[in-house]
Amino acid sequence: MTVTDLLGAIRSLRRAPGYAAASLLTLGLGLGAVTAIFSVVHSVLLAPLPYRAPERLYVFTEQSTQTSRLPAFPAFLDYQRGSRSFEGLGYIVGESAGLRTRDGVVQMVNARVSPGFFQVLGATPILGRTFATDDEAAGASPVAVLSHAFWRGQFAGDPAVIGKTLDTGAGSFTVIGVLPAGAGYPTWAQVYTPLAAGPAAPAMSRRDVHVDGGMLARLRAGVDSATAARELEQLGTRLAEAYPAENAGFHGVLTPMRDAVTGGGSSTPLLLLLAATALLLVMACVNVASLGLARVTNRTREMALRTALGAGRGRLVRQLLGESVLLALAGAGLGLLLASWLVRLLTASDAGNLLAAGVAGAIPRLEEVRLDAPVFLTAFALTLLAGIAAGLLPALAGSRPDLAGMLRRADSKGSAAGAGRTRRVMIATQTALALALLVSAALLANSFWRVTRVDRGFQSEGVLTVHIAPGARYAAPGSNVAGLYTRLAERVGALPGVTAVGLINHLPLAGSWNGTRLGIDGAKPAEGEELTVGLRVANPAYLEAMRVPLLKGRWFTAADMGAAAGPIVINRRLAERYWPGKDPIGHRISFYKAAAGRADFGEPVEGTVVGVVGDVRQFGLDRPSDAAIYLPYTVNPWGHIFLTVRASVAPGSLLEPLRRTLLAEDPDLVLTTLTTMDDLVSGSLAPREFLTLLVGIFAAAALGLATIGLYGVLSRLVRSREREIGIRRAVGADEVVIMRLVFREGMGAVLAGSAAGMLLAAILGRALASVLFGVTPGDLPTYLAALALLLAVALLACYLPARRAARIDPTVALSSE
Repeated sequence: MTVTDLLGAIRSLRRAPGYAAASLLTLGLGLGAVTAIFSVVHSVLLAPLPYRAPERLYVFTEQSTQTSRLPAFPAFLDYQRGSRSFEGLGYIVGESAGLRTRDGVVQMVNARVSPGFFQVLGATPILGRTFATDDEAAGASPVAVLSHAFWRGQFAGDPAVIGKTLDTGAGSFTVIGVLPAGAGYPTWAQVYTPLAAGPAAPAMSRRDVHVDGGMLARLRAGVDSATAARELEQLGTRLAEAYPAENAGFHGVLTPMRDAVTGGGSSTPLLLLLAATALLLVMACVNVASLGLARVTNRTREMALRTALGAGRGRLVRQLLGESVLLALAGAGLGLLLASWLVRLLTASDAGNLLAAGVAGAIPRLEEVRLDAPVFLTAFALTLLAGIAAGLLPALAGSRPDLAGMLRRADSKGSAAGAGRTRRVMIATQTALALALLVSAALLANSFWRVTRVDRGFQSEGVLTVHIAPGARYAAPGSNVAGLYTRLAERVGALPGVTAVGLINHLPLAGSWNGTRLGIDGAKPAEGEELTVGLRVANPAYLEAMRVPLLKGRWFTAADMGAAAGPIVINRRLAERYWPGKDPIGHRISFYKAAAGRADFGEPVEGTVVGVVGDVRQFGLDRPSDAAIYLPYTVNPWGHIFLTVRASVAPGSLLEPLRRTLLAEDPDLVLTTLTTMDDLVSGSLAPREFLTLLVGIFAAAALGLATIGLYGVLSRLVRSREREIGIRRAVGADEVVIMRLVFREGMGAVLAGSAAGMLLAAILGRALASVLFGVTPGDLPTYLAALALLLAVALLACYLPARRAARIDPTVALSSE
């Protein structure tokens, strides 16, 4: 292709601004969407993890046929001593603390890690260093390493952060390093400190207590995971023999770090979005090709004249392809600008924004997403291929004009018979892709609707909530943190408009959970099974504040708050699991205290079942309720608490008075999740709503492209067959016959495409199975509804050209000949 060809292509496009603008926008939108989504997929699923030899890094858990758990710390030490397949093992214990800043006290999630943890992780800090042997010794000066997100959020990415002090009230840590983006594990960890730097919790020496944290394993070079798994089986057998009560039926399991970081559920939505945008890009290319083919058909007389003047077929192909390449390059510029904007939007930090909340809740490694060189080059190559592919068919069709026929005609219209057949194939293709996306969007919309209609187990209307982490002085042994919670509830209850103030350690839908091993009189667990249930601590007003239904027996009273143990309330799922068809009231239950970081962690307690309440959705509206027990918050005081405040006035109007009231009691309180329960419910739905909305937008765009393409094909068909239609009208064909002729041409291609689209939709539906709720991938009513919508729009697109054809005046049509 020469400069002359490109200059000629520029002149030609300037004479057709409508065609150029339509093609440019179509390509730009398609390429922008697919490039933005591919940027996310590349960063999350394809880009290498920021660790040394990440393929040898695994997350370690213990698993039985019934459950999975983090190994107890003594078991970790046994694995560390007994294994030969691993270069190293690392242990993490999580805890929350209040960080004092100039703006007040903020929550800090600390990961206390075992010696050599960062050598196992294989992360190289971008600032400073990680822990040395001296830092990990008992009595060493307290030091800390920051996660990249915490450094950016709390210190605004200040490179002079090394040497600064973190003041938690209970102690200070000197910052010695900052990890790169995405290198932290677990993902909740904001600050890392040596395990020996803090007081050893009594529970850490117990084999029957499994703390909140994680465990990593790095394979030795040359050792495969199968060999390591066999060794773990042997070690698990030895531990079960030595400690049958705690380890019988359990063995170590390795999960590749990539799977643990990206999460099992994140790849399906991302790949689905990528497939949807790819289908949209294909439709854009088909549409551009259809536009080009229509334009070439209108230029057949021009092509014939050029041929008559000596232009060879190669010269004509080069000119037509030159136009396509220019449009592709311009589309690339527009697409990359759009992609850059979409990536910034996808990584926005505004949690109140649906898009940002949906992405943040659904996509891991979000802070690593960017439009980098590999993505840019891939998009550029994709742009050229798309442009050439969209222009190749029109170029080949336009380079072989009917020279004699065109020169004999007085007008510039060429025969569109062959081109019309080609465009009808394109319409069938567009119809198939549009229907597949419509069905996918309909399945997701149906699923989303069903999620919003599930029984939550509580009433969110009129409730606001706040998470409270007390100051450091309440972490000391013997501190009366339960008394603090009582005073806070009394202060808030005195606010005008407040009708009830509940206390709960784990708020519904907040995602947090603490389990406890359960002992039930008359129930003996099978080998490898742990009777582990969720542990909730609450006050007497919680049931009224959240309006959780009381199904049987009674709830707590004020008198129960002074008891060391005694009354226990269970939820319906636990009752049905262990007392099916029987009355659980009066049965004895034993459990272990589970407030992490407290001296009584793991202490056994016994109590009696006094009531049964309804199940509450703890982890999400689309996830089942867990089996749970409730006990008075004074029996097992928690290191943090949620207030649930039911108000007779608009809850939002109480947010600021609530904050002031709490801080008036103690300025060192860390207040988070200060919001209404309705907003919390909306936030839990945001990832699913985001996916549904985005696929719906793609489906609407695909339907629009298919409709425009169908309308364009039939309009061109009517123009090219005016003489034939005129003859039919002259010999007696009425308007109905003519309209039926056009409808048959258009709907034939649509029906053929619909058949292929239903098959493609079934394939996409199976891929959607893991993100659907309450609806099957092959739900027939959903498929039929999507098909009905497509056919209705297609009929409308056919009607306008058919009506025009029916109104053709035969005398005018024949006189042009």
